[in-house]
Amino acid sequence: MNPVDKIREARRQNTLQELVARPHRKRIVHLDDIRSIGIIAHNLSEEERMTLGQFVNVMTNRGAIVRKIELPAESETLLDKLGFPKSDFTQLFTTYQYDLLIDITPSGDLFGLYTILTTASSLRVGYVDTTLPTNKLYIDTYDFIIRGEGPCDLTHYLTEILNYLTQIRK
Repeated sequence: MNPVDKIREARRQNTLQELVARPHRKRIVHLDDIRSIGIIAHNLSEEERMTLGQFVNVMTNRGAIVRKIELPAESETLLDKLGFPKSDFTQLFTTYQYDLLIDITPSGDLFGLYTILTTASSLRVGYVDTTLPTNKLYIDTYDFIIRGEGPCDLTHYLTEILNYLTQIRK
């Protein structure tokens, strides 16, 4: 790794550490009490889009407002020099306060981490692949983590979130 890349990586880590250290009011509520949901995605497959569309329809029918932000595959123009999303790309999504914020990006995805840390929410949910080394920054970012072996199966992941949220006492 050349010196410029080392500096960029150090700045990325410092910025993420500063964002994790900011106060965050955690609040877990029953699924019936969730009124706003934010979803952070990165380069979804067609099957994942259909799954996510079904989830959005179910939650909309339950009375929740669902907003989604997705970083497409060809996204170099949407990222700054450090690899973080530019504010004009995320501004519309990050201006809202969400009851539930779901990160469906791959484990350790810089776009997902940065966006979830810069968006106001009561509950941050993420997925951890237990076959990969544990990242403390990633663990500190999320309030609720679904663990699994291998890459995230979106259908199983979203179902697990719903199952756990229905078990919360009112």
